[in-house]
Amino acid sequence: MTYEDVVQVSDPVERAALADSLMWADHPRRLELRTVRGIALREALDSGLAPEDVARRLVVTAADLNWMAAPAAPAAA
Repeated sequence: MTYEDVVQVSDPVERAALADSLMWADHPRRLELRTVRGIALREALDSGLAPEDVARRLVVTAADLNWMAAPAAPAAA
């Protein structure tokens, strides 16, 4: 699966899960996938999905989910 395939997935939780999976596979666009994952998770949570349900689908804890959904810090100059 490519980065472009991931961003086309309409379900935000599935998109986040795919991005996360590719990140662990040492994909060349890992930082971009992290951004996609975070945006997708915020989209899922903002739509009203329960954090526990989203965390369960990604096989992480609710605390992990909060960290994963947080916007990435800007890079140091």
